[in-house]
Amino acid sequence: MALTKSDLPDLLLPGLKAEFALAYRNELEGSITEAIATVVNTTQPIQKYGWLGTVPPMREFTDERRPSGLSAYAVSIEDKVFESSIAVERRAIEDDQLDLVRLRVRDLASRVGAHRHQMIVEKLANGFTELAYDGLSLFNTAHPADGTATYSNRTTDPLGPGALASAISTMMQVPDDQGIPLGVVPDTLLVGPKLQWTAYELVDSPVVIYKGNGADTAPSTPYGNAFHGKLKVVVSPFLRGGSDDYWFLLDTKRPIRSVLLQQRSDVPVEFSALESASGSEAAWMRDRYYYGVRARYNVGFGLWQTAFGAIL
Repeated sequence: MALTKSDLPDLLLPGLKAEFALAYRNELEGSITEAIATVVNTTQPIQKYGWLGTVPPMREFTDERRPSGLSAYAVSIEDKVFESSIAVERRAIEDDQLDLVRLRVRDLASRVGAHRHQMIVEKLANGFTELAYDGLSLFNTAHPADGTATYSNRTTDPLGPGALASAISTMMQVPDDQGIPLGVVPDTLLVGPKLQWTAYELVDSPVVIYKGNGADTAPSTPYGNAFHGKLKVVVSPFLRGGSDDYWFLLDTKRPIRSVLLQQRSDVPVEFSALESASGSEAAWMRDRYYYGVRARYNVGFGLWQTAFGAIL
């Protein structure tokens, strides 16, 4: 039997699914989410993290093992359902405007990646008030660490050489529950568009130019930049509005980072369509086909020790 125009939507769907899958994989490869958050796969709608806290240090094996139990603190993350959908005019497919449809499907994939990125960054921005696993805000001046003292991982200083140096030193000195330094070494400076040039000048320039002024008549002098090569600058458009002056120092090399992205391994990101010419009410009543993406994930806090935040 000969094919008709009405057969095209059903024949097109497998190709669009492949197009979406490829675009989504490409989106994940350079994603900020995977760069700054710990991705946790689960099959549970609510996942409890009772293991948050520091792992005991190595010790000489002289008599028997001394395993450390679960932390007294725990957090739970409940996944949420998200979707994004588009409508395509039926005549666009009948008129063979398939490239335009493919472009919109690729954009759906980018929307999933952008939303995950947004949730991670906005979670960090809310870390000055939302509670972490120890019952305090993620960024706080009095986190308990070694049982005898408290430690701060926040400041109100604007981004600059002194504030950045102090933040790096503070993070590197935070101990575990036994008082032994955790070995945190920050490697990422996260800022919004407003602070990006300050961040690039601080971190990427191999030299710093000292400039004389009215009070100090010394000539301008170049000298080596101590921050050069130490940090990677990540600029997020989601640090905006009231959080456009925030900046964050992160250790992203550790297995457990400051933010967790929990996603369902048994419910993958799904691309589907409501488009059958013979069975779709939308096609018959509104002369449109619908394509959409659906996913289940959510974010929560991990280890406060791996992040330092500045709120102005």
